[in-house]
Amino acid sequence: MKYVCKKCGKEYETDTNLWRCECRGAFWLKREEKVRFTKEDIKQDEYSMWRYEKAYPMRKADLAATFGEGLTPLAEETWDGAKVWFKNDALMPTGSFKDRGVVMLINSLASKGVTRITEDSSGNAGASVSAYAAKAGIECNVYVPASTSEGKVTQVIASGAKLHKIPGLRDRAAEAAQSGTEGVYASHNWNPYFVEGVKSMAYEIWEQLGFTVPDNIVCPTGNGSIPLGLEQGFSELLESGEVDHLPRIYGVQPQNCNPIYRKFYGEADEFEASATIAEGIALKFSSHRDEVVEAVRKTDGRMVSVEESEILQALKKITKKGYYIEPTSCATFAGATKLIGDGVIGKEQKTVIVISGNGLKASEKIFHYLQQ
Repeated sequence: MKYVCKKCGKEYETDTNLWRCECRGAFWLKREEKVRFTKEDIKQDEYSMWRYEKAYPMRKADLAATFGEGLTPLAEETWDGAKVWFKNDALMPTGSFKDRGVVMLINSLASKGVTRITEDSSGNAGASVSAYAAKAGIECNVYVPASTSEGKVTQVIASGAKLHKIPGLRDRAAEAAQSGTEGVYASHNWNPYFVEGVKSMAYEIWEQLGFTVPDNIVCPTGNGSIPLGLEQGFSELLESGEVDHLPRIYGVQPQNCNPIYRKFYGEADEFEASATIAEGIALKFSSHRDEVVEAVRKTDGRMVSVEESEILQALKKITKKGYYIEPTSCATFAGATKLIGDGVIGKEQKTVIVISGNGLKASEKIFHYLQQ
């Protein structure tokens, strides 16, 4: 197994001390053989994402840290008159989908003997990394924007990680972490093992829908690991002959910070980003921007941009259905409303909407938003 940069094609041994290619492109895993996975490969006595162990670059028996992550509910619901399914990753061990990728990231570092790391995050990844690092016995430093929801900050501190609050937008936290000296820079946005874990969502949806593929999947998109993981997972199932097509993937970004949407539609790269209700996907620079655009286009999907008022409306509507989810996930539902309203997604089609994070992480902000 090696690291490969899709930007320039250069390959590296996996023991490199670099966290990105010398050309500044992101690393991806290059396996010796293509992933082949069938229904028969499912570990029927394993009730976590590790049911699909054969598809991963590591084995559960070798893990230094796991909380039984994955296998979250796929609940049948209605949204704007359409029959849909909610993939509820708000119920992951630390309350967000990030656990899928972080379990791979932390265990890959632990296997190399890493004992001290630095991470930057809008909150969810920091909460996840700090928890898995604590279990693996790895000292952890987490850089977050100063405006990060208190629930996420509390999770980081509770796990024993050292917290660094950085003024300004999300990208400032990344810059501070990259220039820090507190250990190996282990960003989930750059580590190639992260997407390998997120792809487990595709395998779960496939099995939970009776080994079929939905017509559409609507998901939040910050750095883009969910659309990338979904495309990779379903592509592996396609190449294995388990499905005969890919689901259309629709990535949603807030209008206040939508770099991948802008790239998808050929708009100017330079723009003024501003604060957004959807703090978890407020990232002006994506390490995987071009790859996300390619993945979404490969599935015949598209990017969607939503306004703050649309996110707020979706928040008020989804909570009335009993789902207490963080505002970032509400952007996804705002995107689904737009896609259904415009007729892009048919009400008779099979559509999955991804819930990426738990509302308990942002209760103080949700309380404020619900009063508006």
